[in-house]
Amino acid sequence: MGFYYGPGREPKKEKEPGGCLEVLTISRAVFGILAIPLAVLIGVLLIIVAVVWLFSIFWLLGLLGIAAIAGGIAAYARWERNKYRPGGV
Repeated sequence: MGFYYGPGREPKKEKEPGGCLEVLTISRAVFGILAIPLAVLIGVLLIIVAVVWLFSIFWLLGLLGIAAIAGGIAAYARWERNKYRPGGV
């Protein structure tokens, strides 16, 4: 031991390894950070599957699905624009 810690010195006592509570706390924090992006990715994939399914039924339904997506994006953009505009209009 003298080679690593000097002559006659013992290594310092190490802390106890983390327990289950620490693991759960860290897991919850990581899931909290990743929950919204993961939900957005899953939602986008479900929307793509739904549009493909609508096109497989009838081409006009697929176009209506795309129009609904475009309308949703436009409504969100308008909401965001009004949200940060001074005056709100």
